[in-house]
Amino acid sequence: MRPTPTHQPALLTTPATDQANEAIRVFLRARAGRALRPSERAEYSRLLKVYTRALRGEVGKAA
Repeated sequence: MRPTPTHQPALLTTPATDQANEAIRVFLRARAGRALRPSERAEYSRLLKVYTRALRGEVGKAA
């Protein structure tokens, strides 16, 4: 029996997703080697939400 394929939308790279992804990378690089503080975890969570919305095409300009 073959597994049923799931039809998920393709994740497209756009300027908004690139910008959001780069913002996450810069944020985490600045904090490499240590745990995030509570306020930093909140900011990281916000950046992830922006990135997710950008992937779904819900934002024009990301972070």
